[in-house]
Amino acid sequence: MERKEGPIFLGGVIRAGAILTFTFLFVALIPLVGPIFVILTPLPVLYYCSRLGRVRGFTVLSIAYSAAFVILGLLGKSPDQSLMFTIGFTGVLLSEILRQHASVERTFLLASSALFCCGAGLVLYHSYQAGIEPWRMVELRVAEVVRENIKLSAQLNIPEEQVRLIRESAPQIIQLLTGIFPALALSGAIFMVWLNLLAGRLLFRMNGLSFPDFGDLTAWKSPERLVWILIAAGIAVFLIPVEGVAIVAINILILCGLVYLFQGLAIIAFFFRQKRVPLFFQGLFYALLLAQIYMLVIIIALGLFDIWVDFRKRIGGIGNVPV
Repeated sequence: MERKEGPIFLGGVIRAGAILTFTFLFVALIPLVGPIFVILTPLPVLYYCSRLGRVRGFTVLSIAYSAAFVILGLLGKSPDQSLMFTIGFTGVLLSEILRQHASVERTFLLASSALFCCGAGLVLYHSYQAGIEPWRMVELRVAEVVRENIKLSAQLNIPEEQVRLIRESAPQIIQLLTGIFPALALSGAIFMVWLNLLAGRLLFRMNGLSFPDFGDLTAWKSPERLVWILIAAGIAVFLIPVEGVAIVAINILILCGLVYLFQGLAIIAFFFRQKRVPLFFQGLFYALLLAQIYMLVIIIALGLFDIWVDFRKRIGGIGNVPV
């Protein structure tokens, strides 16, 4: 939905450029807030590329890029070019996919796969520049993150015994995280797409822009045959004593768990709607979900056992809903 030419439209273009420039500067200049905020930074890019159209949206994005780089240069800061590119790429990608009015599954598949491939391409590019193997670069980055977390744990007054145990287990932790990095990266891409689409739908509707109708997402179910992939991966982890096979199987388990997490969240959202739970308590529940990791396991189990129990039918309102 593009705006007509005129002073109002020109003001919108200027405002779009200013907001996008501020977004890039915010992420680059505020390191403590930036990593948390960065997952939603594609949202303004998505919004303005959809509102202004392909050509104008991309032009404004390019101008915002240039302005941010110039300002950061004047401040003596070295911008993270990979991060800037990922933000812009994700926003433009989501804008283009939404124009296709595809199903929710196809939208997630296309957007997440493209974002994952973009990240893989950046890893290959940086590993080529550094002259080391891509997997080795991932391992070095994982090791750096583990060391930072150990240092942070020591500063947070965690008992010395626990910190020492983590420090002694660091090589095994690094090896495991490096092995499951593909599943973690793809899960991160899916989560980023999901969060920006949810926020984008709200933002578009608030500003009178059309947004694809994905139907009743509280009725969404994963394909039933997915459970057999989950079972096969679980058997491979525990019964096949081959390290490479186990690592591949763990990656598959993580991705299957993510799918069932979304199904569990759909059940929770359906319950909230049916029981008319106030928004305050809904927000409190989701905040608790982010703070307590074990809650995620419960939601995943809820989504998995929904295959046999059909919780939404028991809550009332719908029966089996095909994907």
